[in-house]
Amino acid sequence: MAIAKQRTHRPAKKPHFPKLLVYSRNKKGKTTFAVSAGIPQTIVLDPEEGTDLMKHKNPYVWEVKKWADVDEFWGAIRTMKLSPRELGLGPEREPFKFVSCDGLTKLNNMALKHVGRIAEERGDLDRIPGMVKRQDYFKSNELMKDFINNLHQLRMGVIFTAQERIITDGNGDDDVEQEDAAQYYVPDIPAGVRATVNQVVDVIARLYVVTVETKSGPKKQRRLQIGIHDSYDTGFRSDYILPDIMKNPTVPKLVRLMETGSET
Repeated sequence: MAIAKQRTHRPAKKPHFPKLLVYSRNKKGKTTFAVSAGIPQTIVLDPEEGTDLMKHKNPYVWEVKKWADVDEFWGAIRTMKLSPRELGLGPEREPFKFVSCDGLTKLNNMALKHVGRIAEERGDLDRIPGMVKRQDYFKSNELMKDFINNLHQLRMGVIFTAQERIITDGNGDDDVEQEDAAQYYVPDIPAGVRATVNQVVDVIARLYVVTVETKSGPKKQRRLQIGIHDSYDTGFRSDYILPDIMKNPTVPKLVRLMETGSET
C-alpha cells in the first residue's frame, strides 16, 4: 500500500511539462515557432545552424556538429540548472523551462553516421568506408529513441521539429493506414523513431504558410494543423475540443489552447 500511494496520482495535481512535435517543409518557420516559448526560457539544440541569422531574437543555442555533442547536451540539461546566467550569456537566473530540439531529421542522420564511424574504427573488414549497412539503421534508431525518451523524462517543456516527408501508396511504409490515400505527410524520420516521438508528445502538428488578403494587400500567414486529418500526421491530447487549425501559432498560444480550450 505504501508503494501504491507513492506511485498513484491524479492528473489535476501533477505539474504538466508540454511536449510538442512540429514538422514542415524547409523555411516555413519551425525555428521561429520553437523559440516563441520565450528567449530567456528556451535553450535550442541546433544541428542545422538554423538560428545563425536570428540576430535580433538572439536565442541561447547549443550547436551540434556530431552525435557526441548530443551526449554532452544531455549530460548538462539533465542537471536542470542551466540558465542564461549560469552559462555567462545573459542576466536571467531562472533555469531554462523549454528545450527546443530543432531538427530531428538532421540529428537522425548524425546518429547514423556515428554508428557507421564506430564500426569503421573497430575494423569491420566487410564495410566499405562511408557506406551505410542495414544494421546501422537499427542501432541509430535506438540512439534516437533513447535520446527522445530522455528528453521526455525532463521536468521541462520540449519542442521537437523535423522536416516533412511525403509517403505515397505502394512504397511499403506501414504508416499509411488508408488504402485509398494518394499521399500522406509525416515527419521525415524513420518509422520506428517517428513512432517513439509520436507516443511521448502532446501535439503532433504540421506547419505551413498560406497567402491571405488584408486591407494592405496579400500577406503570408503561418498556420498549424493540429486536428486529425486524412492526409497529415497530426493530432493532440486535451480535455477540450480544439480547432483543427491555429493561425499565427506560438508555443504559449498552443499550450494555453491545450490546457484551457482557449488561445487567450
